[in-house]
Amino acid sequence: MTTKDRILLMLADDLTSNLLRAYFAAADYTVLTAASKDEALSVARQEQPKAVIIDLDVPDIDVAAVCDDLRATPRTRHLHITLLTPQARRDDRLQALSSGADEFMAKPVDAEELGLRLRNALRRAEFQNLVDPITGLPGPRLVEEQLRTLLRRTDEWALIRSSLRGYKGFTVAYGFLAGEEVLRFAAQTLSQVVEQAGGHQDFLGHAGGDNFVVVTTPDRAEALRAAFAERFNDGVRAHYSFREREQGYMLIKTAESEERVPLMTLNTQMITSEQGPFYDLVELTQMSNS
Repeated sequence: MTTKDRILLMLADDLTSNLLRAYFAAADYTVLTAASKDEALSVARQEQPKAVIIDLDVPDIDVAAVCDDLRATPRTRHLHITLLTPQARRDDRLQALSSGADEFMAKPVDAEELGLRLRNALRRAEFQNLVDPITGLPGPRLVEEQLRTLLRRTDEWALIRSSLRGYKGFTVAYGFLAGEEVLRFAAQTLSQVVEQAGGHQDFLGHAGGDNFVVVTTPDRAEALRAAFAERFNDGVRAHYSFREREQGYMLIKTAESEERVPLMTLNTQMITSEQGPFYDLVELTQMSNS
């Protein structure tokens, strides 16, 4: 099972749509589409595409409002946004950039140039630890930034840290590429659960390795924890062989014998603002890992 990187398109005409769909599909992206503002925001929060491309000519949509909402939501504010402008006039360029987009391109679009620009932008974000290259979620730098905001918040919050118990044994048996597929599956599962049972202002990030972070409110935290574990523990079984699913463990050969390794499960720890105050990031991190 392979999980491709995802890209979200909101386009105004069939010619541009067919061109970009074909190009990004050939570049091994899963192409997502949306026809309204609400659909675009929901798809972006749930599917976590690596980038969003929006045509300023899309009818009946306030593109600036879409960009504003993407930037205002913790789970989507890191997404790379490209706007397609009807012309290369200065006013069009300023409108694109003032809408919160990262860059613009004038139509008609050169799909290859757009693809190369996007690839380079995503590489820069990954290099700066802004976006995890495997899952597409906010990476270590943005996770740390989010945790630092908790030290200053005066409202109630809950921090859920999740890790994959048994992940190391799985990568030993199946290899790192299969391990990356599990990380992508975990990220998509957490994204879908947060979209369905969390709030729009909840944060989800990939802190590195097999560690994920969710910031939510105390009233939603326990339900999210339960849903995370149920969905992940059930779905991850698809990454094992039929025999391993039936017996509930893997056999890993060591130098002297074979070792039984249980199937992966999601392990979570949670702390809330009521357990504070917390005075520095080290204290907060240590408490959430205990």
